Amino acid sequence: METLNKTYYVEVPASLKPEELTMMMDLEKDAFPGMGAVDEQTLVPLARYGKLIQYRQQNDPRPIAICEVMRAYNDIHKAYIFGFYVRSDQQGKGIGKLFLQEIYPILKQDGFQKVCLTVNIENKAAVKLYEKVGFTVNETRFDEFGEGENRYYMEYLIS
Repeated sequence: METLNKTYYVEVPASLKPEELTMMMDLEKDAFPGMGAVDEQTLVPLARYGKLIQYRQQNDPRPIAICEVMRAYNDIHKAYIFGFYVRSDQQGKGIGKLFLQEIYPILKQDGFQKVCLTVNIENKAAVKLYEKVGFTVNETRFDEFGEGENRYYMEYLIS
């Protein structure tokens, strides 16, 4: 694993310009080939009414990682990570772990006590990352996003 000696920082845009929307959709397709489904209809509300957290590196015009967060309507103290990914050319460098550790204080400041997400049970690298940073598998949801889309529902208690 490469040593992380670069300068990283968090950015939380309240809105996105058209060129930023295009870039975000391209990043989603890069992160989830054949599955990337986030488009303008999702990104605009996420930026305005949820939280779109970007992890950036100095002198790189594109975010190196993205976290899309919504508040659970039936439990205002629970954040739901709708999407989380590290750009493909930045994977394997420990950035996902660093980024999640930056996200927890932001969520705590926003009044959240718990964060949850679902992850494809076949995505072993993501499951391992989430467990490494404190998430636990609470249940398996079969056919969550359609037939054969089995997901782990995972939670983390923010301390």
